[in-house]
Amino acid sequence: MRTPITSIPSMLNSIADGIGVKSTSLGILTTLPLICFGLISPFVPKISAKLGNEVTIALTMILLTAGSYLRIFNISSLFIGTLLVGVALTFINVLLPALITDNLPTKIGTMTSLYILSMATFSSIGAGISSPLAQAINWQFVVIILTLLALITLVLWLPNIRFNKRETPTEQGTAPNPWTNKTAWLLLLYFGLSSFVFYTLIAWLPTIAINAGISANTASLLAGLFQLASIPPSFVIPVLAEKMTNRKPIVFGAGAATIIGLLGLMLPIHSVTYFVVLNIILGLATSATFSLLMTLFGLKTKTSQETSSLSGMAQSLGYLIAAVGPVLTGSLQSVTHSWGTSLLVMILITILFSLAGIWSEKRKFVFNSEKKF
Repeated sequence: MRTPITSIPSMLNSIADGIGVKSTSLGILTTLPLICFGLISPFVPKISAKLGNEVTIALTMILLTAGSYLRIFNISSLFIGTLLVGVALTFINVLLPALITDNLPTKIGTMTSLYILSMATFSSIGAGISSPLAQAINWQFVVIILTLLALITLVLWLPNIRFNKRETPTEQGTAPNPWTNKTAWLLLLYFGLSSFVFYTLIAWLPTIAINAGISANTASLLAGLFQLASIPPSFVIPVLAEKMTNRKPIVFGAGAATIIGLLGLMLPIHSVTYFVVLNIILGLATSATFSLLMTLFGLKTKTSQETSSLSGMAQSLGYLIAAVGPVLTGSLQSVTHSWGTSLLVMILITILFSLAGIWSEKRKFVFNSEKKF
């Protein structure tokens, strides 16, 4: 789910050199999938209700494989392929929490931790080796490897089609409307603003390290370390969240750690060891937030319909908010010739999403008749 996106920023320079354009013109490659997430997420529950979750994911895996392979030919196919990758990943992002709620409702924490753990593992590997491989061979070779991974995943998924279940006409259209629900909006803000920070770090952490005098290869390895640090929280947080009745300490702790890491980036310290520490802190913190959110989609709903409805709503506008992050912070850096202002904006965003997460914990379930806050 992340590797096709997170492997790209570390080798943007190699891609730009290979197709003869400026690397700054390729920043949209990170943002385009987020725009797809935002625009298409609201339609995923309706489409999956008609086709069935398992068949829908199989079809989108075909689309993911085709889109990934298209990226290797020229600049036009690079953008078209990235768009198809974004569309495919949108469906998987929305449907995985619903699949867990539907098939394993008593193991939401455990199963969420497993899929986020695998996602974090592959992301860290992709981010860490993409730049060295691109420089040693070429960037197309890296994309072909990503395409083969998508193809293998498709083959492994196909046996699940026999469990596919379409909703009957009477079942369709009965999902509650999250857009009129205050708690759903708080979760949307929590998701969108935290994703703003995460995808901004994905896009610019290597560049910030390079500007501090660190080599491109080392910066790529640091990006891999950022992803690698996300593995422990992805395993622990969902299980812990399932056992807790109040998750405010997790929300507060992850937000505070994110702020500490961002403040650290503002200090004029340029050693590799220092950046190793900051990447670990930021990787742990952002992963804790994301892992908690993915678990809350299942814990705060009672049926797969409610889960996909809430997940689709939060990820729609949420990813559009996230898409602003890399563009806004990159523009601020271009104007000010410093990352200081961009980092201050990210700190403010972190405070806001932490508050939204804390307030969302005032209700146990999103869709019920409990008194609203």
